[in-house]
Amino acid sequence: MDAFFLPLVAAALAEWGDKTQIVAMLLAMRFAKPIPILIAIAAAAAINMSIAAFGGSLLTQMIAPDAALLFLALGFLFAAVGAFIPFRDPDAGEGWKIGAFATSFAAFLAVEFGDKTQFITAGFGAISPHWPFAAAGATLGVLLGCAPAVMLGSALRETLPLPTIRKGIGALFLLISSIIAINAFSLI
Repeated sequence: MDAFFLPLVAAALAEWGDKTQIVAMLLAMRFAKPIPILIAIAAAAAINMSIAAFGGSLLTQMIAPDAALLFLALGFLFAAVGAFIPFRDPDAGEGWKIGAFATSFAAFLAVEFGDKTQFITAGFGAISPHWPFAAAGATLGVLLGCAPAVMLGSALRETLPLPTIRKGIGALFLLISSIIAINAFSLI
């Protein structure tokens, strides 16, 4: 169950205050159709997380278990550093006239590709023999992290200090990265 729940929690946390959550919020404000947006986010996240987890699983055939653990630590380090880098609001398909589902799917697929959640998911795919569970957990985590933005729209940004939350999660990921790296080097 660790192969499912750990990526779920990591992905859900990684989305808070991230550009993907902001895209979800902008899409919700633009279309005011939460169900098609959530379905599109789930589909795009499933594709991105499956690619990441499968890619990570391919590494297990080429590297030692300690190196796979270091790869996961690197994913968390990447997420931690990314949390401290400010960004502008991403494009949420403003000029696109292809409907709520298609716009949400394409925008989310593009914004999530190469994002920190994908790197963390690749790390979990590398350490777990059950990469489909890692992909499913991360997909659900992305959906859980973005659902409040879709349901609340701009109220999310107005009521919560998203940059502060993002930095707090970044600090947590830095700690997690350090602990995983120390374990991988067998220093404890």
